[in-house]
Amino acid sequence: MFDYKLLEALACVIQEQGFDKASRKLHITQSAVSQRIKLLEDQSGQILVTRTVPPQATRDGKQLLKHFLQVKSLEADLERTLEIK
Repeated sequence: MFDYKLLEALACVIQEQGFDKASRKLHITQSAVSQRIKLLEDQSGQILVTRTVPPQATRDGKQLLKHFLQVKSLEADLERTLEIK
């Protein structure tokens, strides 16, 4: 099971196209974003982000990003459903 704070950092780096922009959006330091990505890479045993400008998700990074976005979508659907009841 992955820590969703780590997955959120991955998604933010890719969506914001940089570690600095991701840190501002997440309201944490750039170092903290880097540490989260590194921890996620250590846990998965894979490099997930190429450190280019802008950063790019690797094949494995794209799979984790897809998973994270699907989970976020499911959560949003559930929240909407629960508000209707």
